[in-house]
Amino acid sequence: MDITIPSSRPPETFHVVRVWQLDSLDELSILRTSLHQELTGRPLAPDGAMAEVSEKIVLVASELATNALRHGRPPTTVQLLTDGEEYIVDVIDQDTSRAPMVAAPRLPGDGGFGLVLAQRLALDVGWFVAEGKHVWARLGAARDAASPAVPAGAAP
Repeated sequence: MDITIPSSRPPETFHVVRVWQLDSLDELSILRTSLHQELTGRPLAPDGAMAEVSEKIVLVASELATNALRHGRPPTTVQLLTDGEEYIVDVIDQDTSRAPMVAAPRLPGDGGFGLVLAQRLALDVGWFVAEGKHVWARLGAARDAASPAVPAGAAP
């Protein structure tokens, strides 16, 4: 049986660092590359290797954006927020009629693991409706030596 995630807003201490508008699944690779650059200040390595924190954030953003593109209504907007210590990935679509659902257990390869992954990797996951349906995940920012404390474009 599928279950909904809790309806809640993220902490108000976070500010928007960067926003991406997505119109199709084809744009997910651009989101992943650009998000990695924003988090680390470096382009994504040719082999796709990332530090653990940026990898988790990029994976969660990609999964939530995929859900919005597949199951929501356009446009899909992805926001990266920070408070200088942690990050929030906030994905917005325009289908406010349905709550996000965590898929019931299923076989690998059957899909439906986006929210499950977000719940496993994030400190908190929630959703709310305000000018669209927001599905968000808050992630820690334990950094490696190469990752900045605040993303390249963020205000201190």
